[in-house]
Amino acid sequence: MGHKARGIFQIEGPAFMADTASLSVLQRMTKRARATPAADRGAGARRAFQRALRRAGAPFAGLVPEPGRDDVSWSLLIGDLLTGLPDGGLLTGLDAPHGARGLCLLQQPVVDALIEVQTTGRVDPVQGPDRPFTKIDIALTKDFIELLLSAFAAELDGVQGVDWPRRMSFGGPLADRRQLPLLMPDAAYHQFEVELSLGEGAKTGKVLLIVPAGSGSAAAQQAARSALDPAWQTAFRQTIVGAEVDLDVILMRRVRSLAELERLAPGDLIPFEAADLANISLEDRNGRIVLRGRLGQQGGRRAVRLTTEPATRSPGSSAEAAPPPDPAPAPPGDGQDPGMPEAAGRQIPGPDGSDPAARPIA
Repeated sequence: MGHKARGIFQIEGPAFMADTASLSVLQRMTKRARATPAADRGAGARRAFQRALRRAGAPFAGLVPEPGRDDVSWSLLIGDLLTGLPDGGLLTGLDAPHGARGLCLLQQPVVDALIEVQTTGRVDPVQGPDRPFTKIDIALTKDFIELLLSAFAAELDGVQGVDWPRRMSFGGPLADRRQLPLLMPDAAYHQFEVELSLGEGAKTGKVLLIVPAGSGSAAAQQAARSALDPAWQTAFRQTIVGAEVDLDVILMRRVRSLAELERLAPGDLIPFEAADLANISLEDRNGRIVLRGRLGQQGGRRAVRLTTEPATRSPGSSAEAAPPPDPAPAPPGDGQDPGMPEAAGRQIPGPDGSDPAARPIA
């Protein structure tokens, strides 16, 4: 007597989502057969990844990473891979040759332990609440990830059946996981997952390393096909052009001691050189300079003219050396900006103790 397999499908927007119970036995069998590695590769790669984790943690005094339970999944499709990613944690992209990409995920306890050993010298057994990761968090974990990638490549010597790029590099944090289907080529991936004991059991967290299968060749070919596909390009552009980008216009930066900052009061003046007006930078939230420009006027109002090249600033630059501002109607009165009354406050001396009154102020 035969049995019929039934599936339940629900329409959500433009896509169809199948209930997990609808996966046929045949589909699971073929997937498991495709994902079964050679015995030597499976055992050898597991041991290599565990040794790499120990080597990556060795320079961090007090971290003492000790691998525990581990799991390796072979030849995962991109959809299954992204669906199975654990929530939370610091997710970073990895760059591989020929345009291939990978991922590395450090769960919150692992990130906290890395920060603690570099700031306090030990792993705190108290686990803090989940929080957004900062640029400092990323900077303090980047070395561990790069050491892990380098150590894993070295430990794979002699392991048979390695069909993924051995040399990969840190690519940067990935805060919005919704963009992963666009960033990751539609190829097969291997996933290494290990639960780490840190600080001699003070904390426990997982480390996931996801590498492109096929030495990156399949991923590279798919990436090249996607880049040449007009429909893919259009969909990609429509996805990203609506994203908001925060830009800061930076006039200047000054270094002051904490004592000087404490003495600052309303009405104090911080002098700057006239050349600063010709070397304004537009920076993203990570501090990377996107464009440069110079401060001028347009229609009697302050404006920034964007330039293709940063203005050259020499140590002896002065008001006469600075490029003139954009031509514009002169402000009323004696040329002083009506919104900037004559200041009567104290002027803050420079870091070298020089008199700011002796220096030109734009």
